[in-house]
Amino acid sequence: MAYTVFSALTLDNVSSDCQASIGLQANIWHTAAGAISFSVKRRRDDDSQEDSDQDQCRVPSFQKSLSELFHKFDEEESDDSVSNFQVWYYLEIHSSPGPPVNIIEMKCLALESIYIEIPLSNPKEKMIHLDVQLSNAALNGFKQLTLHPLECINYVLQYSPATTGCRDESVIFQPDMAPEFWYLLRLTTELPKSTTVPEIQCDLGKYVTQIIPLVNPTHETLELQATNSNPENFVLDVNRSSQLTIPPHSIKEVSVHFYPSALGRTGHQVSITFHCTQFKEWIFHLSGVGLFPQPINIERITTYLRLQSSIVIPFQNPTKEDVLVNIVLTSLEKPRHLVIDRYWNSFFHETSAFKFSGLSHTQGITLPPKGNIDITVLFMPHIMKLHRTMVIVQMMRANRESWPIDNFDELSTEMKRTMGIESGEIQAIHWIYPILGLPQALHPKFPQVVIKCQSRKRIEQEVEVTLTGDFFGENPILDATDFVVIPKEYSYDSYEDIDDLPVKREFEYEIQFESEVMKSNLESCVALYMIKKSYHVNAKMIALVFNVVFAPKKPLRTQITLKIECITDGIWKFPITLVATEPDVDDVIDIEGIGLFKESTVDFRLTSQTRNPEPFTAYFLPGSDPEFFVKPQVGELPPFDTEGTVLLVGFKPRMYSRKYKATLAIQTPDMYWLYDINGLPQVTMPPMNVKAKIDTTNERFQSKPVRRRNIIRENAKLTRTGVSSTIKGVPLMLKNK
Repeated sequence: MAYTVFSALTLDNVSSDCQASIGLQANIWHTAAGAISFSVKRRRDDDSQEDSDQDQCRVPSFQKSLSELFHKFDEEESDDSVSNFQVWYYLEIHSSPGPPVNIIEMKCLALESIYIEIPLSNPKEKMIHLDVQLSNAALNGFKQLTLHPLECINYVLQYSPATTGCRDESVIFQPDMAPEFWYLLRLTTELPKSTTVPEIQCDLGKYVTQIIPLVNPTHETLELQATNSNPENFVLDVNRSSQLTIPPHSIKEVSVHFYPSALGRTGHQVSITFHCTQFKEWIFHLSGVGLFPQPINIERITTYLRLQSSIVIPFQNPTKEDVLVNIVLTSLEKPRHLVIDRYWNSFFHETSAFKFSGLSHTQGITLPPKGNIDITVLFMPHIMKLHRTMVIVQMMRANRESWPIDNFDELSTEMKRTMGIESGEIQAIHWIYPILGLPQALHPKFPQVVIKCQSRKRIEQEVEVTLTGDFFGENPILDATDFVVIPKEYSYDSYEDIDDLPVKREFEYEIQFESEVMKSNLESCVALYMIKKSYHVNAKMIALVFNVVFAPKKPLRTQITLKIECITDGIWKFPITLVATEPDVDDVIDIEGIGLFKESTVDFRLTSQTRNPEPFTAYFLPGSDPEFFVKPQVGELPPFDTEGTVLLVGFKPRMYSRKYKATLAIQTPDMYWLYDINGLPQVTMPPMNVKAKIDTTNERFQSKPVRRRNIIRENAKLTRTGVSSTIKGVPLMLKNK
């Protein structure tokens, strides 16, 4: 920034005059502040350096005028001894901008981006470099430009505002070899454009979800609050207690759930408005169509033969009126005035396996708007075959008037036939809930199969199971060629093609595990396939022989279940117990002691058996001596193609001449290693060629003369019994009386 200011200072009370001028040129508006100093010096030959230093320390205040300062110095220094004089001025310069090259007026919408083009040209024969300054972060463009000689370009500027209103912004160009110039942008930002979301459709009694994308292309953070004009039919999935925050330059998706309350479009419109500090409203318009209910997804219920199980069907009155509800179970009675596709004919067969529970009556049940009722259906099969039924809920207006359908002309011919209508009204609305009941055979009474194998070895064992049931119905089984047994590859849980069943009965088998964790550990260790099948006509029994392959990697005891399912007959389950014992010892590690209460160690490396690192746990099995230790006890084994992790095993003996024993186990999710650890006593060598400190030959005793004793004479001299006698101290001679 350059300024042009000319100023002169003349000091009359010194012999030398001084004039100072400062050149400043202003090209743009600015406020600058700084200090300017003026200095006058005159040296005298007879002045000492000490006097000069003292005079330099005299600094007058810049708040006083020059005349006051000079008058003061005239009084104090009448002998004209001033040789060095300095004055400081504090200058504050205010400059206003020159006129802009052009004023550009633009209108835009909040949360949208517009592009502004500014023409630039270089009339000179030299290349020009320009620095660009933008007055607002909402403006986005290149900060540096280069114009080649005689080049003309359009500088493109992006403007992405969030705050509504009118404001003036500027774009300043600062060439390296020319004066600055700038453009004034007069920008008007209006409210965000309202958005109309495509119409959505949903069956009456259900709901569908519509996603609203909230795009924030600006540099500001939006903290939105939402208002909903129709919260009964459109539910906004946001936390009402907190704000909806959208970071700069990001998109956030908000879910809106549509719950129709009538057939057609009546009352199915909503305006969802978002507002924040930057703008007052951001509106989204949604609309929906309520459709005639289609059959609900098929529900499945399973229970043991001659035992009951239940399923609960929750029903809610989706309308805003009082209604009367009739409930029909198709396995007990056939509904009247209901047109239904032939696809569902098999659900109308009469059976006593299903019945209602907990309902005092099933006709004329009164429900208020949004009222609820739980329909409990019991299933108790008596034969092994698939059972089907339907729960049909018929809903009518309490005032017996027909339900209006305002989109009647848009319905297809097939839909009109299904609804049984010829005009824009319908007497009753029906909901259909299909139910499949699949019986499960009781567990067999014969002993449970147990397969036992040592870890890291492989065993194959044949398992024979028998299936009993009613195999003489549709597509009866007469011999083994009338049915197939295959591994289960997909599930019938959806039952979308329940009537599109194969001509031959299909029995699918699979292995079920106790948990997902056990499944992940055993899935690669257990395999099963059928090797033989037969059918006994008189006993109505199917015999299947499976070969079970069990190759455990570590010790365990668990139970798996062989599940056999036929969609037309039922489910059979056979439990199998798997036992994996301890593996053979991988290695024997001997550790020689170095002294009592001293640690001696041995280390070795170990890797995982896969290409990925695996966590491990190292511990001693029960019965191991407590003098042993292993480090680390937990960690991670690197892949098999690496050097491996170092494990340190040691022991600290507490007693001489004892052999210590332990069994070390190292376990990963897939592998199990076993090591026998022996703690050996310290090996010592006896001293050789060392002179004894004690004479062990007893030569002095052997050189003494031998003195012969007369034992008989010594005993004759005894007068009393000795200590070795049973009666001690008794005289040997009796006294005369």
